[in-house]
Amino acid sequence: MNTWQELWRLFEKGGFVMPLLLLGSIMAVAVGVERYRVFRLAVGDAVTMRENLEPHLLAGEWAEALTVSQQYENLSAYVASAGLGQVERGNRAVELAMEGAANRGAARLRQRLDLLSLMVTMAPLLGLLGTVIGMIRAFNVLNVSSGQPFAITGGVGEALVATAAGLCVAILSISLLAYFRAKLDGVLNDAEETAAMILAALLEQNP
Repeated sequence: MNTWQELWRLFEKGGFVMPLLLLGSIMAVAVGVERYRVFRLAVGDAVTMRENLEPHLLAGEWAEALTVSQQYENLSAYVASAGLGQVERGNRAVELAMEGAANRGAARLRQRLDLLSLMVTMAPLLGLLGTVIGMIRAFNVLNVSSGQPFAITGGVGEALVATAAGLCVAILSISLLAYFRAKLDGVLNDAEETAAMILAALLEQNP
């Protein structure tokens, strides 16, 4: 109970920026949870899908390959379905269809990541603002004829709470941002590998 009371006391001493930083941390966590679900679906069983897709591609069984790709919900399957649906129109149509599907999928995956990027920049600045205002208030003790030096140092220490909170929010946000950017690269690499496999099969069947 004392720990929570101490945290609440620090929260209050951090000044008016603390509710904003708390809101930012909640937003970062919410974005992280929502994006994690989206990325997990986008990754799916891409490797398994390619393994099931390859025999049909090598045999030129385009309808069967399309059926296999439609059984999955990951980005690679979305790209494969878009391309295989254009097989009868030629290699160029297939490539363009898969490229468009990959771009649309990447755009969906990048949604809300800008919010994390914003928090990486804004959180430290808000913390610094809270600290500066807190230090101004602390040094106002000098205007009091009977001011105590310890009141100044204590006030400065409490003012630094805002900076520490801002850095914590920024660290959380940048960690999530780095994680999802790495996952995005992996998902796009899987999609590119799937597209390359389909194009290679088409070239082999229709040189």
